[in-house]
Amino acid sequence: ADRAPINDVLQILAARSGLNIVTSPEVQGREISIHLRNTPFEEALNLVVRASGLGYERVGHSILVADLERLAVETGRMTRVFPLQHASAPDVAQMLTVLGPDVAANRDGNRVVMRGTQSVLEEAERIIAELDRKPRQVQLLARLVEVNTTALLELGVNWEKLTRWTTIVTEGPIVSSRADALPTDLGYTLLDETHDFYRQREAFEVALEALVTDGTARILSSTKIVTLDGKPAEIFAGETVPVIITSLQAPGAAGGVLQSIQLEKIDVGVRLDITPRITDDGYITALVRPEVSRIIGFVGPDNDLPQTSTRRAATLVRVRDGQKIYLGGLQTEQQRRTVKKVPLLGHIPLLGYLFSHTRNETLRLDLLIEITPLIVTDEGAPPDAGE
Repeated sequence: ADRAPINDVLQILAARSGLNIVTSPEVQGREISIHLRNTPFEEALNLVVRASGLGYERVGHSILVADLERLAVETGRMTRVFPLQHASAPDVAQMLTVLGPDVAANRDGNRVVMRGTQSVLEEAERIIAELDRKPRQVQLLARLVEVNTTALLELGVNWEKLTRWTTIVTEGPIVSSRADALPTDLGYTLLDETHDFYRQREAFEVALEALVTDGTARILSSTKIVTLDGKPAEIFAGETVPVIITSLQAPGAAGGVLQSIQLEKIDVGVRLDITPRITDDGYITALVRPEVSRIIGFVGPDNDLPQTSTRRAATLVRVRDGQKIYLGGLQTEQQRRTVKKVPLLGHIPLLGYLFSHTRNETLRLDLLIEITPLIVTDEGAPPDAGE
């Protein structure tokens, strides 16, 4: 409608909503041009009133529409400032818009300014008390271990079989693979008796430490970080490779070709992104995203641009506070050449190859990720797992 009396528009809204709309004398004679389609009542009313420079207040089953100053006197609207300790003012202000449009965020002082009736401000205070809480923290103990897949098979770990079987993992000793010998609170699914597979966690950890000690496994990173509940944390173990990119541009004023050189950086190695979230029952739900990348060659006109190979995975796990998480299966291959020579004789020019032996082999490596999430209490950081 074009130049429609605002009273007529409000009557149409009242008829469709089933609410009573009462207007003050200063509303008379005002006109508005409006075209709305499939608009909810609250949104339509807000648009009509604000476009006319008016305000409204809901009182029971009725809505009072009046001039802003008169509305403040009639309804007792007031302005209040809410200082925040932990929550972000823009985020809180956005959530408070459900109570009314008169809310703003002060970024510098991290405060929320709101105008409304006493009941609206009391409801805003209750909501802010729920939102402005000290965020909980999670300490993450993470180890990235690179281990030979042959050594893992000797430990009884086969990731391909683990993807097809339901595993049974226990804290204490198992004297039998029969169901009556297993703890009843594990929530396990018993496998076929010909395919029983289980590995005691403590025995696995001891064997893994032995592999690290004798050099079969290599610790790429051992990190302890703290992050807020629901906020991501990142661990990177690798190197940053600089890449120089040269490009030719349009000829310059003197007829020469302009050359542009740009330096970019590529991260190559192991990256681990973890987003923990503490649930109300004290468990920790963690979104874990490991990524392994390496340079497999060089391309480009001058063969100076690195070509990388990347493997990614993502998993969502739920564990108790302090319970370890093991992830594996991100495998890579490396070509290794070993040369053995007889002392002195193997270094004789031309004849040395007769007293030496060269062995080329493909080494398959598996990235084993160990994560221990710990809830940080107000007393401080928890002790490391195992202390």
